[in-house]
Amino acid sequence: MDDPKIMNIMNGMKTLEDHSQLINDVKDESPMQMFYKDKGVFLTGGTGFFGKIIIEKLLRVTEVGQIYLLIRTKKGKDAFARIEDLFNDPVFDKMKQVNPKYRCQITIINGDCSLPGMGISPDERETILENVNIVLHSAATVRFDEKLKMAIAINVHGTKEIIKLAKEIVNLKALVHVSTAFAHCNMRHIQEKFYSGTMTGENAFKLSECLDEHTLNTLTPTIIQGYPNTYTFTKVLAENVVQQTAQNLPVTIFRPGIVITTYREPVTGWIDNMYGPCGVIVGIGSGVLRVFTGDMDNKAHIVPVDMCVNALLASAWDIARNKYETPPIYNYVPDAENMVSWRRYMEDGFEYGCDIPMRKSIWYPRFTIVPHMWQYHILCFFYHTLPALIMDFIMVIIGKKPRMMKIYRKIHKLSNVLKYFSSNEFRFDNDNVRSLSAKLDERDKRLFAFDMRDLDWTNLFRVSLYGLRLYVVKDDPSNIPESIKRYERLKVLHYTTLAVFYSLVAWALYGLIKLIFL
Repeated sequence: MDDPKIMNIMNGMKTLEDHSQLINDVKDESPMQMFYKDKGVFLTGGTGFFGKIIIEKLLRVTEVGQIYLLIRTKKGKDAFARIEDLFNDPVFDKMKQVNPKYRCQITIINGDCSLPGMGISPDERETILENVNIVLHSAATVRFDEKLKMAIAINVHGTKEIIKLAKEIVNLKALVHVSTAFAHCNMRHIQEKFYSGTMTGENAFKLSECLDEHTLNTLTPTIIQGYPNTYTFTKVLAENVVQQTAQNLPVTIFRPGIVITTYREPVTGWIDNMYGPCGVIVGIGSGVLRVFTGDMDNKAHIVPVDMCVNALLASAWDIARNKYETPPIYNYVPDAENMVSWRRYMEDGFEYGCDIPMRKSIWYPRFTIVPHMWQYHILCFFYHTLPALIMDFIMVIIGKKPRMMKIYRKIHKLSNVLKYFSSNEFRFDNDNVRSLSAKLDERDKRLFAFDMRDLDWTNLFRVSLYGLRLYVVKDDPSNIPESIKRYERLKVLHYTTLAVFYSLVAWALYGLIKLIFL
């Protein structure tokens, strides 16, 4: 572990973690800490990537009174089993040291956003109405290929039910609806304001009730015309529900960009999934993903999840203190003064990934970025499909189950999902986010830092790669030296294979020319 490149990564992580430690050393309560002290927070989506950081932050940094978690039964596990799995995640380790009695601050609410009344029992609903002050609605289906009926049930109907509940809460201080910066991706300049969609959220819900799933699936391309998927379309509908039905509530809409790993806290580089850009980097690092398409000079609107959550919590604090004529909307994206391109994200990810290679990579990592789909399809055949067919054929011969074509189908599906966002250039206004940051005092600027102008992209990319390797791929840091040796062997094998391949091509061409002309 004496490699200077590895030490550079580790030192960068240590610097960021030292900053995180400063948060735990703050003694006097800040305005935001005082706001959350003894408050009841109702949270949806708490078992997801975003929700985990919200829970962790509140339990570690504030003296929140009680967090009411809406949890549904999933894959045969009830809410109580899922909560135990939730807190076994290493992201909560630091919080457990600071707040060992955290379980006393968690109340489980059995329910499901897609059900009438969210499936909450009358007794539990009464508990919420009497004890909750802040509602954070982050639950959503984030699957881009979700069936429209289910996407409407969760993203639109769930929002409608949340607002209905919020209207009955006795001492409501703030309601934050989590949308996405790409809800209105049919436009190229997205401001912090409401936009009109092709239909209202209410009409979409009525349509989904009237039509059976098969008919709705058939009509989906026509219904969502102008939007790339059901996710962005239903997020627009959900915003419309907020606009139409929550005007008299202390409500705000929070639109995060493409959320990736943590930057500083509670641990650097943490993530629990391979969605979006992080999945691309893992695919490249494992030697599986070798071709990608899009305009790589477009801006990458990626944001670290910890800074994103800080901004969300600040938006709740602000809406509780101020009255607005229309609900404020926050586009939480990289600031215009500090942005990076997709090219830098991909190339830096590749460079740092080579410093800490994955132990189980199947080939030497190389990748090619092409702007046109015809180029992408041709290279996919030679770099993805053909090698996959050969490897699966070998697996069948030796009596093992073929799996490479299945892996590549998933990779190509991910690439198609991201293509729309990497091929189009978007511009976002973020004046409200800037104003929100300016309202924080110096203590809260440390405790709840979210100003993207202060982000060091180089450090973020480095810790993200380290975190992906540790938390997603499950590669122990102790095996980095062994992985580097394996990486060098794969490099030799890669270039040897290329040399043999091109030699054979040259020999074949020579034979063809000799046959024709001699």
